[in-house]
Amino acid sequence: MKARSKRAKGTRLEKFVAKAFESFGWRARRQPGSGVYQGFPHDVEAISPGGDKYILECKSWKHGWRTGDNAMGHARFLVIKRDHGEPMVYMSLATFGEVVAPLAEVK
Repeated sequence: MKARSKRAKGTRLEKFVAKAFESFGWRARRQPGSGVYQGFPHDVEAISPGGDKYILECKSWKHGWRTGDNAMGHARFLVIKRDHGEPMVYMSLATFGEVVAPLAEVK
């Protein structure tokens, strides 16, 4: 795949994620330069209804995250903890939306 095609694929995902967060009641935008500028790290900035700011990294890979998908099975969430690391949660964007959308309605 050419570099231009890879960038376009990543841009499509970043736009999709920003719009999805907006549909969950958050404010979201793609970062200028897709994370290449020091003042704008990573790919998407999302602000929760409570005003908390989150920075998101977006990756669009041909085969996704096979290990996570396999380990997850039929579960809705997967919690992963690396040695000497903080536990991380892996879930679909739709599941994330189901979790946070009701929180936006509270405010």
